Amino acid sequence: MKKLVFVVAIVLSAFFTLTFSVNAQNLNIVYIDLQRVMLESEKGKEAKNALTGEAEKLRKTLDGKQDELQKMKDAIERQGATITPDARAEKEKQYQNKLKDYQRLANDYQAELQQKDGEFTQRILKDLEEVIKGIGDKDRYTLILEKSQAGILFANPSIDITSKVITQYNEFTKKKSAPKK
Repeated sequence: MKKLVFVVAIVLSAFFTLTFSVNAQNLNIVYIDLQRVMLESEKGKEAKNALTGEAEKLRKTLDGKQDELQKMKDAIERQGATITPDARAEKEKQYQNKLKDYQRLANDYQAELQQKDGEFTQRILKDLEEVIKGIGDKDRYTLILEKSQAGILFANPSIDITSKVITQYNEFTKKKSAPKK
């Protein structure tokens, strides 16, 4: 009886091994590095340049405010011995208020940049989804994974279709933005 159970177990395991290996041969799995698509595609570069320009403008505004704060602090320190304690306390209070305003403004600017980054990313990902679905249907891929989100620790570079996605996404955006006749 034990021999019969053992033989049946071996036959079943051989059957399942063969079945899964045949099914695995029909799978066509590839991956995409969306981070690379965001950095190398035309729309990704445009978004990065727009964000960089916006960040530079905001940084200049903050630098001006910071210079103003530094001058105010230096003036308080220079006048420290020559003004009354009440006047000094009032100037320090004004300085603290301006410092809080500066910190709020810096936080607001940071939040604004993060929001714009999120908006650019969402727009790009929406279009990318359409492009990736088209590639998947056309090339009959069983599964398309995203490199970082899928937790891929190793994958043969031959199944990386990122360059193909970038090329087709650039073509897609050109067609989408081309004037309609």
